[in-house]
Amino acid sequence: MELCGEEKGYVAILYSDKSEHALNLAKSKLEKIILDTRLIIRGIYKGKVISLYKNGKIAIKDVDRKEAENILKDLLG
Repeated sequence: MELCGEEKGYVAILYSDKSEHALNLAKSKLEKIILDTRLIIRGIYKGKVISLYKNGKIAIKDVDRKEAENILKDLLG
């Protein structure tokens, strides 16, 4: 799903039964964590800002659709 507003990017909504595992996997692959709270983890991966939300969403800023798909495959694969 494409982000709305001025910022360009995409959001992936994870299956609820697999989101905890997927978020932990993605977190382990972040190159640098810049924010870690009870609700959100924000970090850097391949030079892009990645936000991992505890409600099962992953947001990637400043990417086009193809790049977002590739980053998600890398993070969750």
